[in-house]
Amino acid sequence: MSINDKEKIQPWKNKTAIVIGGSLAGLLASWVLSKYFEQVTLIERDSLPPTPTARKGVPQGQHIHVLLSKGESIIEQFFPGILAELLEKGATCIDTTGDMRWFHFGGWKVQFPSGVTYHSQSRPLLEWTIRNRIVRQAHIRCLEAHSVTQLLTNADKTRITGVKIAHHQTETEDLQADLVVDASGRGSKTPQWLEALGYPKVAESAFKIEVGYASRLYRLPNQSQFPWKTLFVYPTPPKGKRGGVIAPIENDLWIVTLVGWLRDYPPTDESGFLEFVHSLEVPDLSAVLKQAQAQTPIFTHKLPSNLRRHYERMSLPEGLIILGDALCSFNPVYGQGIATSAWSALTLDNCLRKHHRRSPQGDITGLSRSFQKQVAKVIDIPWLLATSEDFRYPEVTGAKPFWIRFLHWYIAKVHRLSHRDPLVSLRFLQVIHMLKHPLVLFKPDIIFRVLAK
Repeated sequence: MSINDKEKIQPWKNKTAIVIGGSLAGLLASWVLSKYFEQVTLIERDSLPPTPTARKGVPQGQHIHVLLSKGESIIEQFFPGILAELLEKGATCIDTTGDMRWFHFGGWKVQFPSGVTYHSQSRPLLEWTIRNRIVRQAHIRCLEAHSVTQLLTNADKTRITGVKIAHHQTETEDLQADLVVDASGRGSKTPQWLEALGYPKVAESAFKIEVGYASRLYRLPNQSQFPWKTLFVYPTPPKGKRGGVIAPIENDLWIVTLVGWLRDYPPTDESGFLEFVHSLEVPDLSAVLKQAQAQTPIFTHKLPSNLRRHYERMSLPEGLIILGDALCSFNPVYGQGIATSAWSALTLDNCLRKHHRRSPQGDITGLSRSFQKQVAKVIDIPWLLATSEDFRYPEVTGAKPFWIRFLHWYIAKVHRLSHRDPLVSLRFLQVIHMLKHPLVLFKPDIIFRVLAK
């Protein structure tokens, strides 16, 4: 069931929720919570821009973002008509094989209309469009330029009862709530706050990837000359560590993002940036940029590791939920973050719906534990996909599953088959867009093709 199904839900009377963080994960969580709580307060440390512009609290906002098909379908469920609205604002609908020219594992993927689509726009436009839907909701208030400094608890510290906030790090205030959701991002303070309350340190899984991004916006004088809407050059591991992509965004602009693994960071100067493009495994992106006109400076961003916090393994206080990058931060190359946040918000909706049926009065005892268990299952698949691909680089350290060598061998064959086999390519795309379980790649029709090759 979706958040917009026909079941009418009456918000719990006099029940309130707080969401820490006004980025996409926090926005989607706020929307879900507004169905169940009379008042939802969204706390964001930035002053939010009135137009679709990048902001300090989202340093990755200057770079390319892909909203995978699974995430798009959920967001469209939450906000009917929002994809059409994005198109009106200048987004482009991309068929992942029909419109994308993708160099992957030493060859170009076969091009054909797949029906697996996503919308290409800037991260600020996507966030701004969703936020505009949020602020129209009477149950939600947005508290900008405020930081959360502490969790509030009951006397025996078994339940979170609110947060302490600071305005510009000076004036402090206690805000009471029945539920606190941490969607504050990778730099979440919840691990330290819980330890200060006497809870054990949350277990973490971290695999160093030391990925760096460099991006800038361009104009293309004659866009129709290119037989694609997006061009993606992916490195071939373990030797290849450099990739690049060009994609359309609003205002007739194109975003170019370069990426380097394991500290092979793209340079920030003009000549170094173009030399990095020229060093990619195929010259296609370099040829495009020879005709393009740069419109912005070069922006950079670095991510040291895939990071997952295993709150599902510990006893949390009641009234606390963690999601988004505060829970799991993926290698951004694979574009999983926003879609996983959307799926997590849908999981939160399902958990709250069950509690609402059991307790129309608003008893959410057990919600924290049940949600963290359920959302861990959502994260398992994108986490597996991201980390297993990064493990192709021997320099990426961490406990590798015993089956990783077989998986690398088999999936490499799948990748190469997708250069010429539309069915294999389609199945692979359905997996990475979270539309099908990875096990579809091990069904007889795909196994037969792999072994026949």
